[in-house]
Amino acid sequence: MNGLAVFDLDGTLVDSASHCAGIVNAMLDARGAQARVTPEDARRHISAGAEILIAALLGGALIAIEPDLAEFRQRYASMPTPTTCLFPGVREGLAVLRQAGAGLAICSNKPQALCDKVLSDLGLADQFLAVVGGRRGAPSKPDPAHLRAAITLAGGRKGLASCYVGDSDLDHQVALRAGVPFILVTYGYAEPGLEALDALRAATFSETPELILELLATPSRRAVR
Repeated sequence: MNGLAVFDLDGTLVDSASHCAGIVNAMLDARGAQARVTPEDARRHISAGAEILIAALLGGALIAIEPDLAEFRQRYASMPTPTTCLFPGVREGLAVLRQAGAGLAICSNKPQALCDKVLSDLGLADQFLAVVGGRRGAPSKPDPAHLRAAITLAGGRKGLASCYVGDSDLDHQVALRAGVPFILVTYGYAEPGLEALDALRAATFSETPELILELLATPSRRAVR
């Protein structure tokens, strides 16, 4: 294995905003609410976490966060993930990295079962050596133990270069705390104010393989691009 590339999921590989909006609208329908949300509404809140997403999108139809969150996740688990959720260039870019000998892994705060489901639905599950999602009682981003767990499970070891690819300050923070070079993808759900981050940048996923392979070849490099 010629280095290891670890990816965030939502906002980096997968654009789940439309899917999440559709689920919330189904929940609003079930409550008899007239309100509707758009993918853009969902996109503004996804990076903040599922609890905030649900609270913001359900609004006055919110019953209680825990049961509403459980319903949201149950609906998510029962619905196929549309193939249109995959960002352009992801499938091809992952193939380029694998052909170059890079190992691939996922580190996400999305619940483990939903990470596994989404990757399976999109036909990507066999691309990754490890998938580490959110699990009750386990560390989550920005705790560096979360990212280190993904690296370890994927076969990371001393002397093997690795990097982390994500779309948010949370992703940047976990990479920084774990001592792993970071690539910011700017097409995802990145909030304003990330322009000053000390990180390589990709405006499309198609740009990431070259940046990743460059970092894996020179892991100490952290220049802004």
